[in-house]
This record gives sequence, structure tokens and C-alpha cells, in this order.
Amino acid sequence: MAGTAISTLDWLRFFRSFGVPGTKKELGIAEAAAAELAAEPRFLIYWFQEGGWDGYSMFNPVHTPNDATRSIPAGTLRPAPTWSQHKYRPKSYGTSPLNPPRTSGGIQYGYLAEDGVPLFPNMAVVSSHNGNTFHSGGRWEYHYGRYSASLSAYRQPVERTVMQAFCEAYGNGYLLPHLSWHRWLSDGELSIPSYPEGTGYYEKLGPVHAHTLYGKTPADMRNRLMSLGSVSQGQRNARIRQFTDNLQSNFLAEKNGESVRAFSSALTIHRALTGGTGVTINPQTMFTDATLRAEFGVAAADETTESASINGNPARSKETPNTNVQALMAYEMMTKGLSIGFFIENRGLRLFDSHRDRRSIMSNLGQTDQAATMRRNLWNPLKALVTRLKNTQYGTSGKSYFDYTTIVLASEMGRTISGDVEAILANAGLTDTQKYDEIMAQDCCQHWRVNSVAFLGGTVKGNSQFGRVGSVSLEGIPMMPDGTLDPAYDPDTGLLISGRTKNPNSYISDPGHVYSTALHLSGLDPAALRAAGKGKNDRPAMTFVKKP
Repeated sequence: MAGTAISTLDWLRFFRSFGVPGTKKELGIAEAAAAELAAEPRFLIYWFQEGGWDGYSMFNPVHTPNDATRSIPAGTLRPAPTWSQHKYRPKSYGTSPLNPPRTSGGIQYGYLAEDGVPLFPNMAVVSSHNGNTFHSGGRWEYHYGRYSASLSAYRQPVERTVMQAFCEAYGNGYLLPHLSWHRWLSDGELSIPSYPEGTGYYEKLGPVHAHTLYGKTPADMRNRLMSLGSVSQGQRNARIRQFTDNLQSNFLAEKNGESVRAFSSALTIHRALTGGTGVTINPQTMFTDATLRAEFGVAAADETTESASINGNPARSKETPNTNVQALMAYEMMTKGLSIGFFIENRGLRLFDSHRDRRSIMSNLGQTDQAATMRRNLWNPLKALVTRLKNTQYGTSGKSYFDYTTIVLASEMGRTISGDVEAILANAGLTDTQKYDEIMAQDCCQHWRVNSVAFLGGTVKGNSQFGRVGSVSLEGIPMMPDGTLDPAYDPDTGLLISGRTKNPNSYISDPGHVYSTALHLSGLDPAALRAAGKGKNDRPAMTFVKKP
């Protein structure tokens, strides 16, 4: 912990080196003081589909024909409908299981979300949402929110990722509060030497208990937990010894509240690690429980890492296991009182980045179908995690871990389902053969800003949906501050109604709104945090997502 407060990790290292100081009476005072200071627990999970999901088949659904099934003679420049009017959907779209948009509860969804329907009673979807068509920029914004910033600049002390802001507020009583399985520079889009430590995504913003720690694999985490006692702590020991010289008065002093909470948490963890309680944390056996592994569908191959070469760069890796393993690790770290904030991301680099040119789309009779990838990387492990959280009571609270958890589902962008060829046709410098070749080579599954996001958790207004995509505009329809659609727009086509003007207060949400909403759902005031220099995101929370 920065400043004079002593963190849980500081205390735990001290205990393992020098033993637990204090009498039973003093320890009882610490636990009682910590209990008085303790608020309800909070947990935050971002579950990110890196690469760009097919939003039009997910949570910003539209129904269109699949023009990839048309038989058009080679060389045709102006078919009817025109190339620019074509809409391309995954092969067999419109027939089960690739059904047109359906509605369950209060949520309209595309076929890619079919496996997630059992989660809808606890889910709110925002369908008027724009991502970012730049992979690295989009992923950065879902971490940091939206404000004027340069990716290559050194991060300032007042900046925070959403998880850093959350863990700064709630994480001081935990050993490893902030765990992440993303790697911002794993994508080959950016040059690693151009982003020295402190630029781009910077792990060390805020106090120590807010810093990003990479979860890596189960074996890596077991080794980390087993080695905590041997980590040198030199410069903190003097401060701790000064505190322990007069435990009773320090425990009773309100100004030492953070240190008291940290002491009590460290005492609980220390007892668990050393068998001093009924619940023992044995790092060597963590993530090995056969029942849990079966529930999360974990096979040995899921615990390995992957690497890939992007844009001709040397192969890079996120050093992470598959998402079902990440989810299992998050569950154990959460329920053993070790961590509270988690950023889960697919293991494969650009896994959802399903580019396809018109020639291959027409040959395949459709776009890439992301259903199997979505099922394996999102729905199956997410449902296993939610079930476990709902069935695990938090202490003696009478509430489940899920009741105290907020989960955000997102991807940095959506994908196009068409391609405008008018500029190609108007190019007098091309022969008809060259024009046709360019039309066929056009990427019709490109990065696209039109996107969606979903929230789950104990404070989320379930079975609810806000915003939608116009059936003609294929753009998000602006929302009013209460989540209703701007009445200046046709609620079906998404087009501005003749004679009407956009309401100046209506908007399409972006990653900054998601950042603030996640904190709001977690009991924090994002505007107050920004005013206190704990984050620069300037978008307001979508308060309508929260239960009344």
C-alpha cells in the first residue's frame, strides 16, 4: 500500500518471516475493528472476446438476407441487388441453429447468444453501443475508458484502468486483489520497443493493491502463492515493527483503518495457509479439484499457453490458459479470499478476428460462423462460473458470491456484413476485369464500430435491454439518459424521422460508459473517483442498468 498504510501482502510476508505478533486480546481487537470497518464484499469480472465478435448475430442483432447464397456470373459488375446492397451472414443463417433474432424475457438476441439464454434473468444488454475499429485502441479503451489520451504517452498518476479503480477502492484486504489474463501488447499491431514500461497499458497505477498482476497458468499461480513467504520486504519491516510496538492503540485508532483491515485479512489468510483454521489454503492443490475441473470442462490442454505471429512479427503470447481455466482460477481465488478483480480474455490472439473477402464469402455461401468459438470461450465456462457463484454462500451472509459480483461481457468491436463498391466502380483507371477482381477481394467482414455490451450480477436489472440497431441504418439508435430510445428516430429502421432532430441529450454508449457503469454497479461513484484523481474516464454511468 502506498503511503503509511500497510497492505495485506506486507502483513502476510511479515507473518511468514517473523510470526504473528500480539496477544489473543490484541488479535481479537484487530478482528473486531476490521469487522466494524468492513463493507459488503464486491467482486468485478470483465470477460473479453478479443478480436471483434459478430455483433449483428450477438447482442445488436438484425435480420437480413444472406446474399452469399446468390449465384452471380463471374465478371458481373452490377448485379441486382448491387454488390453494395448485399448483406452477408454466416453460412446457413436463417435456419436452425443459426436462427434469426429471437426474444427471451426482455432481451432480443442473435443466434450467437443462444447458449447464454439461461443467464438472461440476471443480464442487462446495451445494444446501442460503439466500440473501436483499432484492435489495440479499442482494447485500451475498455480498460481505461474514454478521454483525451495518447496510447504511446506515459500514463499519469491520475489515470486508472477500470479494474485498478475498483481494486483501489476495495482491494486492500486481499492478497492478490487484481488478476488479469489479458496482454495488451500480445497483439502484433504495435511494436513492443515503442511502448516502454509506463506507456500504453501500465500495470502500476494507483496503490500497490490496485496494480495489475497477471494470473498466467495454474502452475504459475501455485508457485507464486508458495513463494510469497520468501519474498524480501526489507524497507517495509521497519514500518510494520513500529506499528506492532503498540498494537492495541493502533488497532483502536480509526486513522489506521486500512492497516487494521489488512492485518485482519492477512491473519485470516495466514491461518488458512498454515492450517490454523478449519479452511486450509494449500497452494499445491489449488485448481486441481476433480469436481471443479469437471464442472468447468477443464482438460490438460486447456492449461497450456499459445503463441502466434501477427503481421509478420515474432510470435507473441498472452501466457494464459483457456478461458475455462481462467474462470476456475478466478472462482478459487475469489472464494478463498485472495482476489476480487479479474480480467478474463480468450487465450488465442485475435481469436474472433474473422476477416473474409467477398470471393471466399461467396464460395463458402456465407461468413465465418463464430458459434463454436463463442460457446467454448464464453458461454460454457461463464455458465459454469455463474452456477458456482450462485451456489456458494459468502461467509455467513446468507447471500451468494454472485450477489456481490458484477460481470461485464464485451469485445473491442463488431464486424461488417457488407462492402461498398461504388468507389471501385467509379475508378476510371481500372479495367472491368480489375474492378471485378477488387470487388471480389474486398473484405466484407471488417472491423466495425457497431457493437454491444452486456452486464450480469447481483445488482443488475435482469431480463432488460437498452438501445437497438436499426434494421435499415444498421447503426445503434441513440438512447436518452434513462435508457429509452431517442424519439426522433424510427425505432425499427433506425433512421431519423423526417422533420425531427436528434435530441441533444441522446447518445450511443462507448467503452467509457461501460467503465463507469461497471463501477456504479459495484457501489462506487465514478464521477467522485475522477474528481479525486483516481481515473480520467469522462463518460457517465448508464444508471438504468442497475436494479431500482
